[in-house]
Amino acid sequence: MSNDITYPKGEIPWVAYYDEHGNFKRLLTSKASRDFYYLYEVTEGELTKLGRSRNPKELEETYNI
Repeated sequence: MSNDITYPKGEIPWVAYYDEHGNFKRLLTSKASRDFYYLYEVTEGELTKLGRSRNPKELEETYNI
């Protein structure tokens, strides 16, 4: 994961997804309670929220990861 990205307050990064060239592309986070998981797209060092789910596998399937 990249040190130059500001992660959402109160969320813990769990899984970083990279493309075939090794570029950091997506990030899966959750709060400490782990009741919801959030998927973000990484573009030019900024995070854009793609979705939220109670099941991280569901996010992976929805966004074809």
